[in-house]
Amino acid sequence: MRFNTQKNTACMSRNSGFTLTELMVTVAIVAVLSMVAYPSFMDSVRKSKRTDAQTALTRASSNLERFFATNGRYTTDATQLGLKIEDGAAYTDNGHYTVAVTAGTTGIGSSYVVTATAKAGDMQADDEGCTVLAVDSFGRRTPDPTASRCW
Repeated sequence: MRFNTQKNTACMSRNSGFTLTELMVTVAIVAVLSMVAYPSFMDSVRKSKRTDAQTALTRASSNLERFFATNGRYTTDATQLGLKIEDGAAYTDNGHYTVAVTAGTTGIGSSYVVTATAKAGDMQADDEGCTVLAVDSFGRRTPDPTASRCW
């Protein structure tokens, strides 16, 4: 029995692996896909974090109505509204927004406006058109939910 000890030079002339050109094309494709996907991903993250403000506004509004039913007037005291208080300021549960309660158009005894404002430096501050959300004692939401994507 005789073994062939000669190597097939046609098969061995090419090294296995990727060329620099193939690698650079792959990197370019990944970069382009990332440029398209990243802004969309960040918009989705901001939208999901916006629910932090919506939840706080709904809770504060419900607690204001409960306070009104008990006391016959509304209050601007955020400590009575079930909000997170730190350093004398009210925040949403996850801390992306500050919350303020002010008198409505007919005065604090008979109306209110609860406002959630995105904290400076937080990624929600870049939420274009939706950095300030508000609800009043008449149930009106700002910005207008029919003309805005914020609600």
